[in-house]
Amino acid sequence: MPILPLSIPKNLDKHFYNREKDLKKIKHYLNALNEDISEQILVTGLRGVGKTYLLKKLLKELPDNILVAYIDISKIYGNQRGKINEELIMHSLLDSMNHALRGEEDVLSGIYHKINDFLVKRRMEKYDFKEAGSILGIAVPETRDNYEKLSHFVMKFPQKVVDASEGAIKGFVIVVDEFQLLGELENPNSFFWLIRSYTQDQDNVSYIFTGSISKTSEIVEMINGGNGAFGGRMIQVNVDPFTREETEGYLAEKVGEISFTQDGLERFYGCTRGVPAIINSFCNTLSSGETYDAAKIKKTFFEKMDQITVMWIRIWGTLNEKEKEIMIQIAENGPQSWSELEKSVEFSRMTFTKYLDVLKNRGIVTFGAESKYEIADRMLEGWIKHKKEVDGYYPP
Repeated sequence: MPILPLSIPKNLDKHFYNREKDLKKIKHYLNALNEDISEQILVTGLRGVGKTYLLKKLLKELPDNILVAYIDISKIYGNQRGKINEELIMHSLLDSMNHALRGEEDVLSGIYHKINDFLVKRRMEKYDFKEAGSILGIAVPETRDNYEKLSHFVMKFPQKVVDASEGAIKGFVIVVDEFQLLGELENPNSFFWLIRSYTQDQDNVSYIFTGSISKTSEIVEMINGGNGAFGGRMIQVNVDPFTREETEGYLAEKVGEISFTQDGLERFYGCTRGVPAIINSFCNTLSSGETYDAAKIKKTFFEKMDQITVMWIRIWGTLNEKEKEIMIQIAENGPQSWSELEKSVEFSRMTFTKYLDVLKNRGIVTFGAESKYEIADRMLEGWIKHKKEVDGYYPP
């Protein structure tokens, strides 16, 4: 029986399913770069729904005259142990943008080597660049702590590359994945406004921000709400879970060896809610040649829950004790207001506020109905409760 992928596979085409409409929509907006029209795009959706997969396939299929830069804020966040700042983001952006120039010829090759030398010197803490002058007519920051010049340099860079290519390059697409973690910056609002201030004067640079959040979350309002930096001008695409029918079609195409009764399929869909990452991990616990009814699906789900919820278990392992305590209180008592939740923990208000904000920014806790905080994914909430029932204590 084929094993379904739990991460982004090398063969994107083999496992791609039923996202053609979303793919076509985003391609349409990016193709406008050939007409000197840049669109800014916001892609949202639940964790595990396939946003990164969709974007990886999209970027792979873009024509050669469109350069691509990609950064994953979660990797920066993890490498820095949750301590990110604007300079780190700018450095990563420039590194990725410059990486897109590798293999290009003539003037772009020269730019690549100059920027690469600049980045190497910064990493080696050789910060004095007074002799560097400018690259593409943009002044090179003289010292490491000159954030204003660094941000100006990075923000101007992609359009300058297009201009310098003399028509060979028509656009630059810059993907900022897991962008909700930018909420951990000291002033994320000003960071979004900085990007907006440059993009409005650039005809060949499109940013795609994507995050594991709902389309109505606070960070979405901050970047694209009526009072946000982009003021509703970003094209917003929400990647939805598979429907019941789409889930059935996916199973038939990818793992036809597994058989379900109708009530078994209903139960399977109820457990996975059509989220591809959870569908894949659940399928990998099932056996070919067997027919699964509702009772067998339920039994397998509880017996194999640790395997099925592996995506969330990995995230749980990254939380500190205070973040876990907040999560346990919500799982135990259900959605709560800020004041109710604050009273249920045994640390200071300042500490509570800090870590609740972290959980929100990571898309793990949401501010939902009736102005109450709740766990973003029922699968994670169910796993926390299940571990308490089975082990007698909450997961450490």
